[in-house]
Amino acid sequence: MTAEAASATEAKLDGLQPLRKNRDFTLLWTGQAVSQLGAGVTLLAFPLLVLSLTGSAAQAGALGTLQAVIRVTFQLPAGALADRWNRKRVVQICGAGRAALFTALAIAILLDQVSLAAIFAVAGTAALLDVLSGAAETSIVSQLVPRSQLAAAFARNEARSYGASLAGPPLGGFLYALGRPVPFLLDALSSLISLLTVSFIRKPEHPKRAESDTTSLRHDMLEGLRHVAARPFLRAVILMAAPVNFALTGALFSGVLILADAGYSSRTLGLAQGGIAIGGLLGALCAVRLQRLLPFQRLLITALALLLTLLVASTALNGSLAMVAPLAAGLFLAPAVNSTLFGRIAATTPVHIQGRVISVVALSATAAAALAPITVGTAVEHLGGTAAMATVVAAGALSLAAAALNRGTLRESQTVRADTSP
Repeated sequence: MTAEAASATEAKLDGLQPLRKNRDFTLLWTGQAVSQLGAGVTLLAFPLLVLSLTGSAAQAGALGTLQAVIRVTFQLPAGALADRWNRKRVVQICGAGRAALFTALAIAILLDQVSLAAIFAVAGTAALLDVLSGAAETSIVSQLVPRSQLAAAFARNEARSYGASLAGPPLGGFLYALGRPVPFLLDALSSLISLLTVSFIRKPEHPKRAESDTTSLRHDMLEGLRHVAARPFLRAVILMAAPVNFALTGALFSGVLILADAGYSSRTLGLAQGGIAIGGLLGALCAVRLQRLLPFQRLLITALALLLTLLVASTALNGSLAMVAPLAAGLFLAPAVNSTLFGRIAATTPVHIQGRVISVVALSATAAAALAPITVGTAVEHLGGTAAMATVVAAGALSLAAAALNRGTLRESQTVRADTSP
């Protein structure tokens, strides 16, 4: 049973309309799907562009790390601003900014006037816009979808993300082979389409803030931190999320660099990177079913154990195109874990602080991952692909150990209770 079919069945039992008939959620989902496709295209195009200019895997890794560091640095302020500002307008402005950035970069490449500094500036600014838009877009979902459908809605978002990851890199490799500016022009166009689609959403109204409008940004960020720190379940999730995100980011980036070093073409690299997303896409389609079969604690530990085993298998296949197959299989359970987690956060967090709370969790989950691209890029360049993959295997083992040590807390938090405290 797919996530969509399971969602429709649950909606019928609850007397609710299925998600596919929820006009505003469908518009938001479609707009972000188009935007994520464009981002998937340039995900491969950026390191290929840096490699063509410098020939350095470390420089390509540094670009990925710059984007990750910006996302980490601005994650908490982005969440607080998403709670202060009109969330729909934030998504629109960020879409317009991305369109302008990538159009300018494409023109510079076409005129042969692009520099490494310009590439880093565009990539860094786009990362800043992404983190602002992401905090706003994730917080909007609970205003468009009934509480009982939140897990299914986030499962659809997972499918959207993996679908973009599947289609984007192969398309990026193909378009880059046609001409270096082409992938960036497509990203600009996708951002414009997303902006227009989101403009037709009727909701949500900006949530009323319980606190005074005179509170500082620092106060708002601290409130989100206190909310997360007071909840044992979220603390336990954070402990295992940092190393597993490092492992996943490092494995995906290592795969691109190792296969590029082995002499595979940009089209093949695109197909390989897109192929990795197949496991995640299939998992997203089965996410609702998996959530019913396994409680969160068991689902989480099973997913981490499977990922660790498959990271070892990918390391054994280092340098061969077959190394992407274990990575794809390792992502199968990730969408069910992620959608359960974010559905629970959205269902139990007051709407006026959701941006902050989600940003705290996202920051904790991705902070270590910010170091992954430059770490594995340097390892590939100086020590080889096996050493780079050994690093991500170690991170995966650390995450599994953290989850096992906190299994009691995770088990005690199976039941979702509404938190109405301001």
